Amino acid sequence: MKLIIVDGSTINHPCYKYVQTLADDNTVVYRLGYNIGHGRGMHFGINHCETPLALIFDSDVVFVKSPVKRMVEMIEADTYGVGYLEKTAYDGFEYGAKPEHTGRPWMYMLHPYFHLLQISQYRKFHPYVHHGAPCFKAARDIHLKGLTARIIKSFPGLGHTAGKGWVWDAVPGKWIIHNTAGTRRMRVQRGQNDIEGLWER
Repeated sequence: MKLIIVDGSTINHPCYKYVQTLADDNTVVYRLGYNIGHGRGMHFGINHCETPLALIFDSDVVFVKSPVKRMVEMIEADTYGVGYLEKTAYDGFEYGAKPEHTGRPWMYMLHPYFHLLQISQYRKFHPYVHHGAPCFKAARDIHLKGLTARIIKSFPGLGHTAGKGWVWDAVPGKWIIHNTAGTRRMRVQRGQNDIEGLWER
């Protein structure tokens, strides 16, 4: 599988020039010159995949031990994806993050930070969107069709490795280290909005 990097940095950002140095026979770099956003960036990369499977991961993860071979072994003909599943409200926020979630239905969402996706199945449901939880519309589409338990698989040991949420506790990070919302926190610390532009609801 080729490594596809979707670079959303602006032309005057140091990352823009640095990322180009990573291009080689197995690494394709798409420098867009603007912040396309997490969900749209993932969708862009998926649309440029030439393989049946795509391993999607954030730029702020650290590989400790690769689970990819075991994840591939979990893929069946109708599997949408394999990764960490998080209890999520229909609005894309972690279930319990808002008072109005109480007593309302919820779904499991395949978290975007690290997951193995089957391209043919991805195209059957709502694409990833510009949102704090870019996979939420796909998750809701799958959930409302009653398919979550059948086509989305949880890989044991994956999860956020620091902090505590409303519905999750940190895991040791046997496979992947991911401190949730790291990039978004850095933007806020610089005085920027956590995510650029208007979210798609």
